[in-house]
Amino acid sequence: MTLGERYTDVYPGNLVYRCTLGDGTAAVIKSEPDRPGDDEFLPGIDALQLYGGRGMARVLRADRDRRVVLMERVLPGEPLWRATIEHALEAAAFVMSRFRSPPPEAHAFPDVRGYHRAWPSHVQLYGGSGLLDADLFEIGERVFLELCDSSAAPVVLHGDLHYGNVLSSERDGWLAIDPKGLIGEACYEVGDLLRNRLDELFATADARGAMRRRVEMLADLTGFDRERVRLWGLAQAVLTAIWADEARRASGRDMRAARLLYGIGPLG
Repeated sequence: MTLGERYTDVYPGNLVYRCTLGDGTAAVIKSEPDRPGDDEFLPGIDALQLYGGRGMARVLRADRDRRVVLMERVLPGEPLWRATIEHALEAAAFVMSRFRSPPPEAHAFPDVRGYHRAWPSHVQLYGGSGLLDADLFEIGERVFLELCDSSAAPVVLHGDLHYGNVLSSERDGWLAIDPKGLIGEACYEVGDLLRNRLDELFATADARGAMRRRVEMLADLTGFDRERVRLWGLAQAVLTAIWADEARRASGRDMRAARLLYGIGPLG
């Protein structure tokens, strides 16, 4: 193997390099430190191996003990950040349609419902909603629990399907990278697509209407219920705002997304 350029836009502590194998195959090698209580690396490898290249990059070799994985390099590898939103949602929906495998009988994938702990943890830390909008904080928790209680049969999810984690692929049109590996209903996957690329919505004369069109477009492309798409987007926007606030990375973006999703009202 010949190491190439290091990827710099990665989570702190992770090491990710382009590399070339002896037969000329373009690959990526990645290592993550052990983060007790918050390990997304091993479930991510499990998700990649479960799907075996269907909708995701292929694993070429993995050493779980050393926390290193060698994967195919997705080429040409252009992310969806700069694609038109219509094209980006079509591509993401195409990839999302591949993630329908139920969890294996014996597995270590965390359940989406476990993320609910963010709300009581935040209250314990700040004595309430802290700097977050109190009404949306409470609405987000209620909606999150209602969605979990009424979820369809669980599948193995990517769990972090934003526009930077879907890349153009010569092999299969579009492929996802860097999964978290979660179990939950398939509609959960839409959340990242609604709280990102937010500036484009506010650049229009009617940001709320633009968000509604994005929700409706995503529902039409995936076949998911429109209201369920809206509510998963709302709950996850609040959840992400909680995480960002506790990590001192709060930007207000996620709460703005939550406010838009709440403001468009129920969709029949």
